[in-house]
Formats: sequence, structure tokens, C-alpha cells
Amino acid sequence: FERRGAVTDEWIAIFKQLWTQSPASFAGRFYKYADIRCEPFPLQKPHPPIWVGGHSPAALRRTAKHGDGWHPVGAIAASPLPPEEMEAHLATLKRLTEQEGRDFAALTISYKAPLYDSAIPDRDGSRRSFSGSPEEIAGDIRSFAAIGVHELIFDFRSESIPASIERLQRFAAEVMPLVEGRR
Repeated sequence: FERRGAVTDEWIAIFKQLWTQSPASFAGRFYKYADIRCEPFPLQKPHPPIWVGGHSPAALRRTAKHGDGWHPVGAIAASPLPPEEMEAHLATLKRLTEQEGRDFAALTISYKAPLYDSAIPDRDGSRRSFSGSPEEIAGDIRSFAAIGVHELIFDFRSESIPASIERLQRFAAEVMPLVEGRR
């Protein structure tokens, strides 16, 4: 468990190699193989995009070195990063990506946006992002776009399927018209 990050880095290197070379040989710290084939190659070139999840320093380093996208999921999914923390992580990721000699602008930045009932405050007692009125939620969408988030993955889960569907429909009817076409 303590070496899971190093093992993951090796897996990523192996996938990238097997998706682009044939035959392939690899001699790493954890895995070793010689002259194997993994064909046909994926249609995406040079390989399928690799998205790294998490917002720990190790996840940011892994994204900077290997990732095509970043999705900062945390150990507490119901407590997502507020915009200020997200912005700080993006600045760190930009610096690390540039140190790796990679183009930060080429990364896709994703964010899980759980829609909350406004009765549930954030950790500090303030309004949680993606809760409140349609105007407040639309403002949150614009705020996350302004700091560099390219994709929002909305979470409409509720206590029941009908409640989740109602939340989804309310979002489509009341929030989407406030942000459609605005980037």
C-alpha cells in the first residue's frame, strides 16, 4: 500500500508503451517483460487520454508527469474543493507541469460538482458551491470556469430516484438557461 503511487506511475508508463510500441520490453522496479505484443493499438493517438484523480501532492505530480486530464476527487467526495483551494491546486499543477516540460494548457481539468440542498452548509458554515438559487449555482459554474475548470461532472444524487430525477430536471430548466453558451 505504501508504494501504490510508485506502482501506479509504472502502470501508466507500461500502458503508454503497450499502446504505442510492438513488440515492447520493460524493466521497471515492480514489473518486467520482454518482447510482448499488445495489438491492435488504440484509435486515440498517441494513446487514450490518461486522467489522474485526487488532489494530494502525489496526484498533482503524477498528473504533471503523465496525465492528459486531472479530476481532483478526494477521500471525502461529499466535501469537494472550494474554488479558492481548487485555484491553488491549479497553480501548483501548472508549475509542476511546466517543470516536466509539458504544456499545462493541453490538460483537461475536470471537477465533480455535487448539487446540494441549501440546508446543508459547507465545512465553515457558509453556502456550499453548487447549492442555493439557480443564480447562485450558475455563478458557481462561471467561477469554476474562470479559474480554469473545463468540465463539470454534476452529481444529482438524492434520497430516492424520483428526487434525483426532479433535481436533474430542475437544474436543466432553471440553471442551464443561465449559463448556456457562456464560457
